[in-house]
Amino acid sequence: MKKLAAALAALCVAACTQQPSQPVAPAASAPPPAPAAAAPPPSAAQVAPGKWDVTKIRCSDLLGASDEDRASAAMFYYGYLSARAGIRVIDVSKISDNIHRVMVQCGATPSMTVPQAFQAALGAHRPKQS
Repeated sequence: MKKLAAALAALCVAACTQQPSQPVAPAASAPPPAPAAAAPPPSAAQVAPGKWDVTKIRCSDLLGASDEDRASAAMFYYGYLSARAGIRVIDVSKISDNIHRVMVQCGATPSMTVPQAFQAALGAHRPKQS
Protein backbone atom coordinates (compact mmCIF):
# COMPACT_ATOMS: atom_id res chain seq x y z
CA MET A 1 0.00 0.00 0.00
CA LYS A 2 2.89 2.36 0.78
CA LYS A 3 4.32 1.75 -2.70
CA LEU A 4 0.94 2.56 -4.30
CA ALA A 5 0.61 5.78 -2.29
CA ALA A 6 4.17 6.77 -3.21
CA ALA A 7 3.53 6.05 -6.88
CA LEU A 8 0.33 8.11 -6.85
CA ALA A 9 2.13 10.97 -5.10
CA ALA A 10 4.90 10.84 -7.69
CA LEU A 11 2.37 10.89 -10.52
CA CYS A 12 0.55 13.87 -8.96
CA VAL A 13 3.80 15.80 -8.56
CA ALA A 14 4.77 15.00 -12.15
CA ALA A 15 1.37 16.09 -13.41
CA CYS A 16 1.58 19.39 -11.52
CA THR A 17 5.06 20.34 -12.65
CA GLN A 18 5.29 22.78 -15.51
CA GLN A 19 6.13 21.15 -18.79
CA PRO A 20 8.79 22.82 -20.91
CA SER A 21 7.16 25.08 -23.43
CA GLN A 22 7.52 24.31 -27.06
CA PRO A 23 8.51 27.11 -29.36
CA VAL A 24 5.46 28.92 -30.66
CA ALA A 25 5.32 30.15 -34.21
CA PRO A 26 4.87 33.90 -34.38
CA ALA A 27 1.26 34.87 -34.89
CA ALA A 28 0.37 35.98 -38.35
CA SER A 29 -0.33 39.65 -38.36
CA ALA A 30 -3.98 40.48 -38.85
CA PRO A 31 -4.85 42.18 -42.08
CA PRO A 32 -5.43 45.90 -41.74
CA PRO A 33 -9.07 46.81 -41.21
CA ALA A 34 -10.98 47.55 -44.36
CA PRO A 35 -11.64 51.22 -44.93
CA ALA A 36 -15.08 52.27 -43.86
CA ALA A 37 -17.49 52.33 -46.73
CA ALA A 38 -18.54 55.79 -47.66
CA ALA A 39 -22.09 56.54 -46.70
CA PRO A 40 -24.36 56.57 -49.71
CA PRO A 41 -25.50 60.00 -50.79
CA PRO A 42 -28.89 61.03 -49.49
CA SER A 43 -31.77 59.91 -51.64
CA ALA A 44 -33.38 62.44 -53.95
CA ALA A 45 -36.70 61.06 -52.73
CA GLN A 46 -36.18 62.41 -49.22
CA VAL A 47 -37.90 65.80 -49.23
CA ALA A 48 -37.31 66.53 -45.52
CA PRO A 49 -36.09 64.58 -42.50
CA GLY A 50 -38.47 61.65 -42.15
CA LYS A 51 -40.48 62.63 -45.25
CA TRP A 52 -40.23 60.81 -48.57
CA ASP A 53 -41.78 61.21 -52.01
CA VAL A 54 -42.81 57.61 -52.62
CA THR A 55 -42.91 58.15 -56.39
CA LYS A 56 -39.19 59.04 -56.47
CA ILE A 57 -37.61 56.33 -54.33
CA ARG A 58 -35.12 54.46 -56.47
CA CYS A 59 -34.38 50.76 -56.45
CA SER A 60 -30.90 51.59 -55.13
CA ASP A 61 -32.57 53.16 -52.06
CA LEU A 62 -34.66 50.04 -51.53
CA LEU A 63 -31.75 47.65 -52.09
CA GLY A 64 -29.57 49.64 -49.68
CA ALA A 65 -32.08 49.39 -46.84
CA SER A 66 -31.85 46.85 -44.03
CA ASP A 67 -33.65 43.53 -44.60
CA GLU A 68 -36.48 44.57 -42.28
CA ASP A 69 -36.91 48.01 -43.86
CA ARG A 70 -36.72 46.55 -47.37
CA ALA A 71 -39.43 43.99 -46.55
CA SER A 72 -41.67 46.66 -45.02
CA ALA A 73 -41.16 49.03 -47.95
CA ALA A 74 -41.86 46.29 -50.50
CA MET A 75 -45.15 45.43 -48.79
CA PHE A 76 -46.04 49.13 -48.55
CA TYR A 77 -45.48 49.53 -52.29
CA TYR A 78 -47.41 46.35 -53.05
CA GLY A 79 -50.50 47.74 -51.33
CA TYR A 80 -49.97 51.36 -52.43
CA LEU A 81 -49.52 50.54 -56.11
CA SER A 82 -52.35 48.00 -56.08
CA ALA A 83 -54.68 50.66 -54.69
CA ARG A 84 -53.48 53.22 -57.26
CA ALA A 85 -54.22 50.72 -60.03
CA GLY A 86 -57.70 50.09 -58.64
CA ILE A 87 -56.95 46.48 -57.73
CA ARG A 88 -59.36 45.37 -55.03
CA VAL A 89 -58.58 41.65 -54.89
CA ILE A 90 -55.05 40.41 -54.20
CA ASP A 91 -54.04 36.77 -54.50
CA VAL A 92 -51.87 36.47 -51.39
CA SER A 93 -50.31 33.25 -52.67
CA LYS A 94 -48.57 35.33 -55.38
CA ILE A 95 -47.19 38.14 -53.19
CA SER A 96 -43.87 36.47 -52.39
CA ASP A 97 -43.16 35.58 -56.03
CA ASN A 98 -44.21 39.04 -57.22
CA ILE A 99 -41.99 40.80 -54.65
CA HIS A 100 -39.11 38.56 -55.72
CA ARG A 101 -39.65 39.56 -59.35
CA VAL A 102 -39.60 43.24 -58.37
CA MET A 103 -36.38 42.79 -56.37
CA VAL A 104 -34.75 41.06 -59.36
CA GLN A 105 -35.85 43.99 -61.52
CA CYS A 106 -34.41 46.44 -58.99
CA GLY A 107 -31.12 44.55 -58.92
CA ALA A 108 -30.91 44.79 -62.70
CA THR A 109 -31.85 48.48 -62.85
CA PRO A 110 -30.96 50.21 -59.56
CA SER A 111 -31.55 53.70 -60.98
CA MET A 112 -35.21 52.87 -61.76
CA THR A 113 -37.83 54.14 -59.32
CA VAL A 114 -39.56 51.50 -57.23
CA PRO A 115 -42.95 52.17 -58.89
CA GLN A 116 -41.27 51.74 -62.30
CA ALA A 117 -39.71 48.46 -61.13
CA PHE A 118 -43.14 47.17 -60.06
CA GLN A 119 -44.52 48.17 -63.46
CA ALA A 120 -41.65 46.51 -65.33
CA ALA A 121 -41.71 43.33 -63.23
CA LEU A 122 -45.44 42.84 -62.93
CA GLY A 123 -46.90 44.70 -65.93
CA ALA A 124 -49.83 47.04 -66.01
CA HIS A 125 -52.76 45.93 -63.93
CA ARG A 126 -55.61 48.22 -64.79
CA PRO A 127 -59.10 47.58 -63.56
CA LYS A 128 -61.63 46.74 -66.24
CA GLN A 129 -63.76 49.69 -67.29
CA SER A 130 -67.53 49.09 -67.33
